[in-house]
Amino acid sequence: MPDDLVCTLTAANYEDREAAWLKVGSYVRASETVPGGLSFRFAPAQGLGESLSELVRLEAECCAWMGFAMSESPDGISLSITSNSEDGERAVREAFAPLVRTSTL
Repeated sequence: MPDDLVCTLTAANYEDREAAWLKVGSYVRASETVPGGLSFRFAPAQGLGESLSELVRLEAECCAWMGFAMSESPDGISLSITSNSEDGERAVREAFAPLVRTSTL
């Protein structure tokens, strides 16, 4: 199966989506590169899990080449965003670079 890096968002929708990611990005405690992309740890916050779940659902619709894994605990939320190709891995890291934070823990 080819790994086509296609995004079906319009320019206006892309700006809205980027703004939504930047909003939840303020809760990022730490991030790291992982095979295929990036992994983030978010601080616990009321409603953040629902917001992230919705963003993941929307991203999966427009960018089917991305894979998402999310888990919640009392300590916060872990989210990995990956792709199974070299170009996809690079695209994930570039697209989500504004959310990258150095660990302060």
